[in-house]
Amino acid sequence: MSIVGLNRLARELEHVPGLLDRFREAPQPVLHAYHLSEDEKRAVCHTDATWLLAHGMNPVALRNLMVVLGIAHHAMYPAQRTGA
Repeated sequence: MSIVGLNRLARELEHVPGLLDRFREAPQPVLHAYHLSEDEKRAVCHTDATWLLAHGMNPVALRNLMVVLGIAHHAMYPAQRTGA
């Protein structure tokens, strides 16, 4: 896992002016700059917090990433919502 890239992405989407807008408009070019694997890119694009956490992303950075991408903290993990 590209821990450094994912953590950097989470921080910069929140703090770099215009980056979040660019990501929303065309995510692949933005993700390419962070040297993420295809699986990591897919997980970010699909806001798959469960996969990212299971593959080692820092929980705090993950929470920040999901919130910036519009996923509320309580909605990050679908299994918790359904009781599964």
